[in-house]
Amino acid sequence: MLVNTVPQRRFDYEAYLSFVKELLVNNSTTGPDQSDFLVKFTALNLTRMQRIVKTFIFEEELQTIISQLKKRYLFIVITEAWCGDAAQILPIIYHIATANPTHIDLQLVLRDENPLFMDKYLTNGTRSIPKLIIYDLATAKEVVHWGPRPKQLQLYINDLKAKGLDKEEWIERVMLWYTKDKTITTQKELAELLDSME
Repeated sequence: MLVNTVPQRRFDYEAYLSFVKELLVNNSTTGPDQSDFLVKFTALNLTRMQRIVKTFIFEEELQTIISQLKKRYLFIVITEAWCGDAAQILPIIYHIATANPTHIDLQLVLRDENPLFMDKYLTNGTRSIPKLIIYDLATAKEVVHWGPRPKQLQLYINDLKAKGLDKEEWIERVMLWYTKDKTITTQKELAELLDSME
């Protein structure tokens, strides 16, 4: 059953933002690693999320698919406040959910609080996030899952790593990729995902 599968502590999007803001007031972040690097990245991520929410423009195809959903769904996103990919993708999923609140309920859970749940959705053996898991509320069954990032971006990251860039360098390039892409690639991939559900 769904109730036994999904973690009990969940946040809606606004509650999650409030939680992250409170953490930053105390110079902390989510998860066990409280390094200055991750706290700084959390602050950057909060700014990114707020900017993307304000500047977001729907791709027509995605908007149409959302409006035509017939079933009711629970969207669970596994995330952490320090995760750069999550900061770029969560606002998009938030807009998807708010575009059709009758059929979509969005809830966020923290990766490091829920290792057993996270381990069902590993990417090449790693706990990469964000991960979107979609459940049919009528049947309480998982329909599909996606993440941690668009396939096109993952190929780009693989190439950067193959060229020997260190983590800090390729993360910087990834954030630039997201900025230049303006959410379009992610929207197209999520449109395909949602279109496959019904």
